[in-house]
Amino acid sequence: MKRITITVFALAFTVLGAWAQGTDALPFTRIDQNPVSLGLAGAGSASNATAAYSAFSNASMLPFFEGRLDASAAFQLWSPSAAKSSNIAVGVAYKFSERVGVSLGYNLQSGAPYEVEDYNGQITGTFGPKSHVIALGAGFGIGEHFGIGVNARFAAQKPSSDLSYNGLSADLFVAYAVNNDLRFTAGVSTLGTSITAYNKKKYAQPASVKFGANWGISFAEVNRVEVMADFDYYFSKNVSAAIGAQYDWNKTAFVRLGYRYSTPYCVIPSHLAIGIGGKFHGFRLDLSYLTASPALGNTLAIGLGYSF
Repeated sequence: MKRITITVFALAFTVLGAWAQGTDALPFTRIDQNPVSLGLAGAGSASNATAAYSAFSNASMLPFFEGRLDASAAFQLWSPSAAKSSNIAVGVAYKFSERVGVSLGYNLQSGAPYEVEDYNGQITGTFGPKSHVIALGAGFGIGEHFGIGVNARFAAQKPSSDLSYNGLSADLFVAYAVNNDLRFTAGVSTLGTSITAYNKKKYAQPASVKFGANWGISFAEVNRVEVMADFDYYFSKNVSAAIGAQYDWNKTAFVRLGYRYSTPYCVIPSHLAIGIGGKFHGFRLDLSYLTASPALGNTLAIGLGYSF
């Protein structure tokens, strides 16, 4: 049995200390893996621009994705000023027909290694915390305007060589598209099993009721602006709201800006996000950067994808 300090526990068990505050377990499941929506501060649950990461978020938008296949891989330097972890995520979505699609995603989060001591205070080595998420999603269109989506995920965390935690959770969303320029979505995210922590107390996963909207307008043939807003009410009584905007030139170059407001113990704190992207012959490259947050400042993400 190894001695681990309370400070190490706080970093290993949480992304930003939320579990240590007694609010949410396995909070890393709510990290946005999509570099596109990350550049919008997490807004975009009602967007149909990408589908690869829908198994992590909202599969009800799959019927409205305009392509057949969307695949992507992303790397994040997550919270380098605090948690000092990295994320590697891959996602793929495929539409079997115009109104039916499935998605699959995997995420590996690696925490900063720390020194491990025995009971005599002697350093015996180092250990790097790991977290994993495997997610499956399916989306079904109902007529031309409605969609329904369900996700299931398995999350596992190993904060030390002696301890491990895991849990199951699910999402259920509905979507309504008024037309190609206006869409709405609502549902329940990350509703799952409780987790018994090292202190023998049970903690709930970061479940929330979520609402999203997406409005866009095109002008001068090659220009398009989209405005997106998301709102989450967490069962832990925390609240977050995100608003983002994207400028698209000729479906080739993208500029993004977003802001998220969160109550103090929310699983993802308040922050400002900026992002850019490019798309050429189905290939896309996206970059996002988070700032204006003591916890998330200097978070950087890059993603490479392909769709047709």
